[in-house]
Amino acid sequence: MSFSDVYPEPLHEFTFFVDAETYMSYGGELDATEQDLHDLGIESVDIPRGYASDLGERIPIRVRATARGLKAYARLIHLHDPLQIEEMQRVISSSE
Repeated sequence: MSFSDVYPEPLHEFTFFVDAETYMSYGGELDATEQDLHDLGIESVDIPRGYASDLGERIPIRVRATARGLKAYARLIHLHDPLQIEEMQRVISSSE
């Protein structure tokens, strides 16, 4: 038995706001399989189906993951927004 089985990493929820044009340019697909996401510590990803003009130019993507998983997801979506990165770090730090 490993310590990770006894003391699992805490899960965090964070909503990434992704540029709709960028999101659609790669068809909403990530460069990872479902198993890859799970291995990275990502438990769930919720992307609204009804995004359009009501959400403007950004698509909210709600992710439930470990700290490592959130950081990995940020890399997968090519997140460069310093405000979102700072907020994600704050969410991760708040439960440590």
